[in-house]
Amino acid sequence: MAPGEAFVLVNSHDPRPLRREFEAIHAGAFSCDYLQAGPEEWRVRIGRVADDA
Repeated sequence: MAPGEAFVLVNSHDPRPLRREFEAIHAGAFSCDYLQAGPEEWRVRIGRVADDA
């Protein structure tokens, strides 16, 4: 994913473990914003942080 791009993950459960993995492997490179938090569906916008260069 290019800097500034994002996608919306739709899941049947809270994708918190995926968020932790992104943070552990790519610290500071991605944003994660909950658009909907259950109880039956979670929507999370995951974006690549734009370069400040």
